[in-house]
Amino acid sequence: MTTKKTEKSKIEQKKKLQLARKEMFRQFKPLLLAVLAWTAAMMVFHINAFRDNLFAFFVNFTIDSVVLLGKIMFIPVESSGYPFITVAGYKMAVIMECTAYNFYLFVIFLSLFSPVIWKQRLITLSIFLPAVFLINSLRFITMGYIGLYFPHQFDNVHDYLWNILFGFLVFLIWAWRYKVVMPEHLTPEGQKK
Repeated sequence: MTTKKTEKSKIEQKKKLQLARKEMFRQFKPLLLAVLAWTAAMMVFHINAFRDNLFAFFVNFTIDSVVLLGKIMFIPVESSGYPFITVAGYKMAVIMECTAYNFYLFVIFLSLFSPVIWKQRLITLSIFLPAVFLINSLRFITMGYIGLYFPHQFDNVHDYLWNILFGFLVFLIWAWRYKVVMPEHLTPEGQKK
């Protein structure tokens, strides 16, 4: 009798473990798909046939955006031409990695692969893109003042702090949206609508 109960208990534990694994995969599948799509897009972005035009577009977009935001906020931001931007007299060269293009791409895929209905995906995307845009533009203004007043800290803040903050921002927005909409707006892939 004890052996049958033990066997039954082991079978139930095995089923629970299998269900837990399936649930974990279901939860992380959108993130995995977003990472795979982002990786593929990053590879395409670096194909020579596309790279120069894409890089020029993103750098010019970033420069124009930061100059516009500076004017709106009455901050002395100007550009002497591609690829330079000057904040309060501190001149910086804008390169592709400074444009946050990788974060734009990632949040697009993260939003599109979220396990929620399309309306919620589009709402999430409409939150993500302006947030990345605004934070990246403010980053240039901040970096200009750091370069002006603390030039010895410029590289550390630019290379480490901002990348960590961007990653954290993406995670926070995704986690917030995921928590807000998950129970009510699941996709019809075996879940309630």
